[in-house]
Amino acid sequence: MNKIKNTENIILLGIFLAVIGAVAALILAYFAQLTKAPIAKMKMQATNNALKEVLPAFDNSPSTDKVTVKAVDDDKIEITYFGAMKDGKLVGIAGQGVTLKGYSGKVKAMVGLEPNGRIRTVAVLPGSNKKISAVLITEQSETPGLGTVVCERTRQKTIFSIFKPEGPEAKILPPNPILDQYAGKEAGKEMWKVIKDGGSLKYITGATISSRAVADVVYRITKTFKVNQKEIIAKLGGTAEAAK
Repeated sequence: MNKIKNTENIILLGIFLAVIGAVAALILAYFAQLTKAPIAKMKMQATNNALKEVLPAFDNSPSTDKVTVKAVDDDKIEITYFGAMKDGKLVGIAGQGVTLKGYSGKVKAMVGLEPNGRIRTVAVLPGSNKKISAVLITEQSETPGLGTVVCERTRQKTIFSIFKPEGPEAKILPPNPILDQYAGKEAGKEMWKVIKDGGSLKYITGATISSRAVADVVYRITKTFKVNQKEIIAKLGGTAEAAK
């Protein structure tokens, strides 16, 4: 008799847990659906902001004028290229790609390119010859104070700058010597490497892996564009002349 009761209790407990699980799943699904649209809107806004930073002035909607291709070195990775049009001409391309070689995994970048494949220079700092490249790291979780120094563009503020009127430099990307060394570079046959690995790229001591990851993703975006240049330009509404 006790065995029968125990069996019945187990069955009832199983049914109870199944009901609880189903209700929990429905609640999670509801909230996932509820937050889906706001999250998508935030991501689109972040993409639009990044495009404005790395592209020249445009009169179209680059976030919708885009084409996606497989990376030349890894067909499991896709790179999206956005076209900037001005007065009917393709004036710039932004490539968005990712590498999984960061110290903490994924490092995502947005790179502005000239139609000929060179990485754009968005500005030259006033009073110097220092170039600001069209390279933005849009997603990363590298070590604070080390890997983040490689990836982030942070405008330095002091107590004096708070009361000082903003100069022209306030309207351009904050400099980052690691990211800015890519200004004007064009992908060739050889993968870009940091000095420690026999290449020419500067890196941050203590953040070599993060420096390598940036080199990897920027090269991948640039090289994939170069290999698929004619196809990408044509799909973005450009002409063969734009690539010259």
